[in-house]
Amino acid sequence: MTHRNRIARAKNTFLSGLGAPEQGEFVVDAFQKNAIDSAVKGHDTLVVAPTGAGKTFIAIEAIRAYLSMGMKSVYTTPLKALSNTKYNDLKRIFEPAHSVGLLTGDRKIETDADVVVATTEIYRNELYSGTERYSLVVLDEVHFIADPQRGAVWEESIILTPKDASLLMLSASISNAAEIASWLESIREKPCTIISETVRPVELRLGFLHPEFGAIPLRNEKGGVMQEVTEYYSQGRKGQRRGPFANRKGGGGRSGNRGRGGGRGGRRGGSRGNKGRK
Repeated sequence: MTHRNRIARAKNTFLSGLGAPEQGEFVVDAFQKNAIDSAVKGHDTLVVAPTGAGKTFIAIEAIRAYLSMGMKSVYTTPLKALSNTKYNDLKRIFEPAHSVGLLTGDRKIETDADVVVATTEIYRNELYSGTERYSLVVLDEVHFIADPQRGAVWEESIILTPKDASLLMLSASISNAAEIASWLESIREKPCTIISETVRPVELRLGFLHPEFGAIPLRNEKGGVMQEVTEYYSQGRKGQRRGPFANRKGGGGRSGNRGRGGGRGGRRGGSRGNKGRK
């Protein structure tokens, strides 16, 4: 088998299955049903499941249940771009039967709607202003609570959310769910149900974007690093710079000289300085 054929076969295997899945009957997983039931019962619910497992479905069905009872919901996300996406998704699902609004730092649309999508910071700010109108509060990407810069926003959102509202918290990467649930119960004085799913329905594959071969798998069939990946970095160690400045003047060994003398301008400046000292 030639080198090119080996690369082509590895790429085909790596990229196989990408795209929209085949249409089939949708079956609700047990963890999804348990999470929805817990949220509808009014329990705070922490859902930890891999990416692609269907956490958004839990939020949608919980919101649907609260709407059927005449109650309002808010869906919070850590990013404005993600809030805009969720806003469009929820509008498509719930309108025109129910109104859907958006509340971010620069966009305010129907802020008194039945369902409001908001960035977590804006939701926290609303709580500071005394706005308490939601019966279900969805905190997406709740693992941001561990972020050194922004984690306080999630802590304050949890602490300030009225106790008669239900928190539905979603994450793919929380490892200390029991610890977080215990803390929630201590400050909110109500049960917090942990719903955990470990099965990854969407396969996780590790790849490498090679400048010549494109997207290739990081590892070969035997589990070792692909030869093309190791060769790429080996060439870099031999003096061929890798990165966005590889083709610019002053790259490689000259960078140190430029840093000391400031390039041509630096040398001229040095000459003027010498004249000044004479």
